Amino acid sequence: MAVAATEGIVFTARAAQARAAQWTRFRALLVDTIVLSILLTVVNVVYGSPQVGWVWLALLWMAYYIVPESLYGASLGKLLFGLCVVCVDGRPLSVRSIWTRNALRFLDVLPFLYLLGGISVRLTTYSQRVGDKWAGTAVVFRDQVVERDATRHPPRGANRLVIVTLLLALLFTIAFEYFGRPALVLEAMYEQHRLMEANLTSYQLGTPQWSFGRVTYPLTGYEGGRSCTGYIALNWEWPLGWTMSDGTLLCPP
Repeated sequence: MAVAATEGIVFTARAAQARAAQWTRFRALLVDTIVLSILLTVVNVVYGSPQVGWVWLALLWMAYYIVPESLYGASLGKLLFGLCVVCVDGRPLSVRSIWTRNALRFLDVLPFLYLLGGISVRLTTYSQRVGDKWAGTAVVFRDQVVERDATRHPPRGANRLVIVTLLLALLFTIAFEYFGRPALVLEAMYEQHRLMEANLTSYQLGTPQWSFGRVTYPLTGYEGGRSCTGYIALNWEWPLGWTMSDGTLLCPP
């Protein structure tokens, strides 16, 4: 009986804590949505190509929530507003629960802008969106959590590892934007039939020649059985990035 009474107290307290955090949770979601939108835009602009599709962006969307919640029990927005994810029954928050609640975000965002998830938060006892219901989790203020290990805490050295990883990702992205992006720009131009000649059936780039803010590629284009040779140059312009500057392509008669 004592155990049942204790569980009842935990459930009742968790419901009240989750209700108190509803409005703050919404503000945290706005922050996460803005940051994630910027991140997805940068990744799509820098790394985007005809071969990079929505699947990779969806995986990044999931990683944005799963990684910090697995380490800290909260996404960036929740951390900024002092919120965290907990289990409604007071048990330690598991990585499995975090994966479950975030995998079902694909349902919560339906039909648009987290409408289904928002309605679920307003109507359920523990202010849970669909993902929370399946995972048995809720979002509350961190300073209201009294149970030991109720949410996730980073292991020693995790903060330093996160910072180093983010800095390396930033440096790699900057380097790729400058050195890797030109070839993707030319690939996109080819797919749009704007690579020098509209009728090219394939093309091949030679070794690029670099100067500050400019790269020149030897270009071989093919029109059916004909082989055309020339070059194409791109200039780096802020904020447009790499854009075509000049070039020539000579095809034999």
